[in-house]
Amino acid sequence: MRRARFCGFAAEYPREKPAENAGAAIVSFSVCQTLDFCARGTYNINVNDDVRIIILRTDRGADKPDADSDLLGRTLAEWVKGAMRGMETELTEYRDGDDILPAVRPLLSEVKPITAVLYSDTPLLTYPAVNECLARFRAECRRALKLPRGWVLSTEYAASCEKIEADKVISLGDEDFLTVFNCNQLAYASDIMRSRINYYHMNAGVTIVDPAATLIDANAVIEPGAKIGPYTVIKGRTVVRSGAEIGSHCEISSSVIESGAVVRASTAEGALIGRGATVGPYAHLRTGARIGARAKIGDYVEIKNSRIGAGSKVCHLAYVGDADVGEDCNIGAGVVFANYDGSVKRRTIVGKKAFVGSNATLVAPLRIGDGAFVAAGSVVTADVPDRALVIGRAPTAVRENWQNNAYTRSAEDNTTAPDSDANNEA
Repeated sequence: MRRARFCGFAAEYPREKPAENAGAAIVSFSVCQTLDFCARGTYNINVNDDVRIIILRTDRGADKPDADSDLLGRTLAEWVKGAMRGMETELTEYRDGDDILPAVRPLLSEVKPITAVLYSDTPLLTYPAVNECLARFRAECRRALKLPRGWVLSTEYAASCEKIEADKVISLGDEDFLTVFNCNQLAYASDIMRSRINYYHMNAGVTIVDPAATLIDANAVIEPGAKIGPYTVIKGRTVVRSGAEIGSHCEISSSVIESGAVVRASTAEGALIGRGATVGPYAHLRTGARIGARAKIGDYVEIKNSRIGAGSKVCHLAYVGDADVGEDCNIGAGVVFANYDGSVKRRTIVGKKAFVGSNATLVAPLRIGDGAFVAAGSVVTADVPDRALVIGRAPTAVRENWQNNAYTRSAEDNTTAPDSDANNEA
């Protein structure tokens, strides 16, 4: 098992819990606090207030990972910058293999006697490793310390030398300076970072059933007491509250899962799932889906830009698009909210305690009143008053004595005209 070491970075997290009907914008947090993914205690960055960090945004050309390549929700360069924990940091473009001095010199600071030159292709770098390198430079070097990937330099020396010559070369263990040169190494770094993030959450009190089969990216916030099943991906600015359960085979992106909610084998993108709600299996919550407290979203249900009121049920094989469904409603199997007329998407409003029967089609724009009842199979194109019954289907036709038809009569009764070609041959 790998030793859990974590890069430091800022993750956004809302100070106040969102209102149940706050909408899809809930995942764009404007008020945030810092979550620190460094598991080795607190470090005083003032110790390094004499240091400027220069990160070389490494470019290796087409088909190679670069500084902007994604690694679990952050670019490679963002991982390195985040690990500096607030030290003064500058980024500059750099072509791999070129002399670093022309890239570094314009960024040297006279008030910072030490300059550390790092590379964007070392995303596993941690603050403790950088801190150790700086301490070794102060104790053992006068001009330059060669790192496994990068340099610690005297600023005065870097400004005047023609070529950097190391006073000392150090080699640090662990994975801090693992360099991402190609896609194989990017995948390897992703595996290590995934492990770091998962073990951070487990140490904080999150239950992850199978850490090796769970992927949580850097921007997700998971409160202690939540439970995550195997083969699940959690990414973007997702918040999972304490007491929520995300089962196996889920993909959650930039969504909020409130306490007591259960999600099974489903996809949520920019959605809000309220307290005690259940989703899945095989449901798809698209951007703007807001599922109220204790609501139930069942198998093969798709919801887009819609609010489902508290206690309402959409249990089977339905599409709800651009709708506001009130509290304690029942949306039957096969119901379709027809929101698009070919040019404009329009909304449907369903009042509280309404009942929409199986295979009904609600053609927007439309309003279904409180307590209204839509009969199964109806196509509804006009507003329905409160507590009204609407039936919009063809009447049932019954034909008696239908047993003697083409599908049920015997083969002897299915006589046909003689075959003229056969008679001619005879």
